[in-house]
Amino acid sequence: MPDLEESQLPLEHNSALQSGVVFSELRDSQPDPQRLIPLLFSLWKSERLEVLRSWGGLLEPPILSEYSESNCLLPDDLLRIAEKPVQTTLRIATWNVNSIRSRLPNLLQWFAAHQPDVVGLQETKTEDPFFPREAFENLGYTLATFGQKTYNGVALLSRFPLMEVQKGFQNGYDPENARLISAEVQGLRIINAYVPQGQTVESDKFRYKLEFLEQFRKELEEFPDHQPLLVMGDFNIAPETRDLAAPEVMAGKVSFHPDEHAWLRQVQQLGFTDLFREYESGAGHYSWWDYRTRGFERDEGMRIDYILANSTAQQTCKSCWIDMNPRAALKPSDHAPVICELEWTCS
Repeated sequence: MPDLEESQLPLEHNSALQSGVVFSELRDSQPDPQRLIPLLFSLWKSERLEVLRSWGGLLEPPILSEYSESNCLLPDDLLRIAEKPVQTTLRIATWNVNSIRSRLPNLLQWFAAHQPDVVGLQETKTEDPFFPREAFENLGYTLATFGQKTYNGVALLSRFPLMEVQKGFQNGYDPENARLISAEVQGLRIINAYVPQGQTVESDKFRYKLEFLEQFRKELEEFPDHQPLLVMGDFNIAPETRDLAAPEVMAGKVSFHPDEHAWLRQVQQLGFTDLFREYESGAGHYSWWDYRTRGFERDEGMRIDYILANSTAQQTCKSCWIDMNPRAALKPSDHAPVICELEWTCS
């Protein structure tokens, strides 16, 4: 059977197949159905035609019927052109906004300028009914939010459908604190996290932070290596001395403690890579600056926000950077967004 191209279909056939048409209706509408049928089989064989079979209405929903030399088209088969995957660049960002409602004008301006495909927000500090959904939906984003009053709060915003949304830990740990949300976007699993700050090493809040990190590690262990996975957010941990302005002052304190660094090493051993450090090795790159000490003006900060990728996702990454411009805006968050770009195949 010759390989005929989809473009050889008369325009009305092509249009019908794009939206889906019953085989008998398409066949009966043609003056020369014998010419049509070989073309349909060629498209089916090359996986450019989907054949949905209901066996006379017995199957609901219909099943996808695979091509074989012995298979044939049935009168009630639904035919449609298969969507072709598109190679594109996915722009993904993480940003601790320190109150979504206080920062909304800055966010909308940034979204318009950078056109991100997926964004994870932390410290939204609002319950889900009060999240300004409409402002982002008007820009073409789908949202998944997990919020609480006054504190915490995480959200995912995407130009693509958010599938298999998970709010909180899969094992049910810490349900009263909105610190973790995940979803699948075009086959890529994304976990957006807001790790507790920890206050002081002697405090119960630091013990809670270490417990949270241990549960987080266990969560990450459950994902198979072949599943592309990004883990991003505000981790409240500066990984190395080059990631903070005053390492000698911070040594042994919260956000630069050996127990926190031990957790990061465990995550690295699971196969995760800090994407920013794949493209920038130097010191002096920060994502957070203290309001109280005018840290941004003094260039004294810490890099505590990052995007981690497992090996499958890391292979698709082509860039990662910190966008400091929003931190210089009026009424800014004390954090700057971190952005990565992946070469991705979208359906």
